[in-house]
Amino acid sequence: MSIFYEPNVGLIKVLLTNSTTTSLLLFLTSLLFYFLYQDPIRKPESLPPGPKPWPVVGSLPELYRNKPLFRWVLDLPKSTPLGVACVRLGGTHVIVVDSPAIARKFLKRNDATFATRPVTMATEHSSGFLTVAVNLWGEQWKKMRRVLAAEVLCPARLKWLTNKRIEEADNLVRYIYNQCKAESGVGLINVRVAVRQYSGNFIRKMVFNKRYFGEGREDGGPGKEEEEHVDALFEVLGIIYSFCVSDYLPWLRRFDLNGHEKAVKAAVGVVNKYHDPIIEERIRRWRGVGGGSLPPPRELEDLLDVLVSIRGEDGKWVLSERRSKRRLRYD
Repeated sequence: MSIFYEPNVGLIKVLLTNSTTTSLLLFLTSLLFYFLYQDPIRKPESLPPGPKPWPVVGSLPELYRNKPLFRWVLDLPKSTPLGVACVRLGGTHVIVVDSPAIARKFLKRNDATFATRPVTMATEHSSGFLTVAVNLWGEQWKKMRRVLAAEVLCPARLKWLTNKRIEEADNLVRYIYNQCKAESGVGLINVRVAVRQYSGNFIRKMVFNKRYFGEGREDGGPGKEEEEHVDALFEVLGIIYSFCVSDYLPWLRRFDLNGHEKAVKAAVGVVNKYHDPIIEERIRRWRGVGGGSLPPPRELEDLLDVLVSIRGEDGKWVLSERRSKRRLRYD
C-alpha cells in the first residue's frame, strides 16, 4: 500500500496495490459498520446465557473447534441453571433447550414458525421448493397435501399397490437365495446393499412401475444404474438439513466451505437423469403433449399415472408442467 499527498488538491490518496490489502480493508470496514449499527436498545440480558460470540461470525469458530457439532451444542444447556442456552451463529440466535417442558412451550408459542420447513442451501436445489418434503408452509403446501392424502396415501391406493410390493419382496428373497448359492460370494450377503436396494426397488415399482432403469441383473440384484440412483437419494437425504455454514452466512456460499453444494448438485443431477425421461414420456402419453411415441394408456399402472392424470373441478390438469419438464408442481 502506497500513500501520496497532493498539496494542491489537499487529499490523501490511498492506492491499493494488491488484492490482500483490499480484502483486509473491506473486512475492517465491515467490522466498523457492524459495531456502529448495532441496536443499542437491545439488552443482552434478554437472551439466555451462552458462549460469548465473535463479531459477525458469532460462535461458528467454536463449532468447528468442538466436533461433533451436535454434541457441543447439546451440552451447552447442561452448564446453565435453567437448562437453556443461546448460541449465535452469524446473525441468527439459536436457543438450545434441555427441558421437555420448556421445549413444549416453545413449540406452542411459536407453532406457526415450526410448522414450515427450514430454508437451507440444499432445499434450494430441490426444484425451487416444489418437492413435497421441503415445500414451505402455505397454500401450495396445503394443495399438495390434499392431493396426496386423497390420491396417493389413501388406504385404497395402498391396497391397489399391494401386488407390486409383494413382487419386490419376492425378488429380495430370490436375490438373497442366489447370493447364498454363489460360489464367489461364499454365502456372504451385504445386508446394507440388500435393504437399500429393496427400498429403492419397491418405491420405483410403485411410482414408475419398473424395477430397473437399465438391464438389471439376472440374480435379482441391482444394476449400476440402480446403485447410482439409490446412492444419490441417500446423499441428498444426508445433506438436505445438515449443518452448513453458508446457511448462516450467505456471503460464504460462493466458497462452498463444506462441499455440500457441489455434492447436492451432483446427487440431484443423478436423480433427474433417471426421473426426467420417464416423467416427460408419461406426460406425452397422457396429455398428448409433444407427440409421444407410445399410445395413450387405457388404465392407471402406477402412482406417476395417478399424478399426471388428475384433473381439477374446472377440468384442468392438477399437476402442471412449467417451462422445464423437470419441474412439476401442484397448482
